[in-house]
Amino acid sequence: MEPASELVADRNELNPTVKSPWVDLSHAPRRFLAATLAGQLALLALMVFAGYLLTQRLDSQQAALLAQHQQFDTTRAKVDSLTTETQALRTEVQKLRETVASHTGEDVLFLKVLLLKSSIPVELARTIAVETHRQSAQLQRDPDLVLAIMAVESDFNPQAVSSVGAVGLMQVMPHWKRVLGIQGDLAEISTNIHYGLQVLGFYLEMYGDLEMALTAYNRGPGPVDLALRKGQDARNGYAAKVLGVYERLKQLNVRAGEH
Repeated sequence: MEPASELVADRNELNPTVKSPWVDLSHAPRRFLAATLAGQLALLALMVFAGYLLTQRLDSQQAALLAQHQQFDTTRAKVDSLTTETQALRTEVQKLRETVASHTGEDVLFLKVLLLKSSIPVELARTIAVETHRQSAQLQRDPDLVLAIMAVESDFNPQAVSSVGAVGLMQVMPHWKRVLGIQGDLAEISTNIHYGLQVLGFYLEMYGDLEMALTAYNRGPGPVDLALRKGQDARNGYAAKVLGVYERLKQLNVRAGEH
């Protein structure tokens, strides 16, 4: 009798379509690894694609921001340019106003000089007006007061010399050349007005009163102080004359403003 194993082998050979009941598991790990690797590759490809899309979006946003920044720079440059032009225009307008005001002031003073002394040469009146306007603005004095002092002191004669040696339009005493270090000629209009106003300013600080300052300007501080110490009236009528002319000139300003 043949062994059972030989019978099974013989049967299998006779019927090759009959499968063996034993499963071959030798290829299973390879299929699992291949499937896992394929999944990882697909995930990696998806991540790469997503990164690409993100990069494109970031690049697009960066380009948009750069364009906005450039537009902002352009706009700011235009604004800066307009600001500069506006400032320059304001400066020119201010200069124009100052020029107009200066010439207007000089013209008004010129007319006032002619009003106070109609016989004065026109060129001399113009020069006095220009220098009075300039020196008054520089030393912050009322030009009407300056004209009033000239009218009473010298009657607008730049060559006038008093009996005590006072010189020029504002009758500045020669000793002030040493005190104030005056280098120019006191008979010269600009020099005389400039230092005459400095002397007046000195007395205004000393007495703190315009009437007393004018009195000292005319009499000198010595006689004024002596009279005040004795309880006497230091005034000699000079200040009243100057202030009378001064008020007259100021009234002209009021009347001009009413029109």
